[in-house]
Amino acid sequence: MMPFDWKEKNDKWQKRQFLMSSINRLGISIHSNVYEFIDHLIISNYQSPLDSLVTVDKEIKKLYFEYLKNKS
Repeated sequence: MMPFDWKEKNDKWQKRQFLMSSINRLGISIHSNVYEFIDHLIISNYQSPLDSLVTVDKEIKKLYFEYLKNKS
């Protein structure tokens, strides 16, 4: 297995960027739970809605708080 190269922009890297931008727009503080949540979405092959960023942000917010609730 090749070591991870942070300069390489693969599909997972782009998904991580996209999801992190949603978290930022929602005003959620970046901490370990956010990184774990994004990893969870990527591993579970989450596909975001394609109609608008508002819809994406609403879904991410809902999923994030469900994730936190289930994590406890």
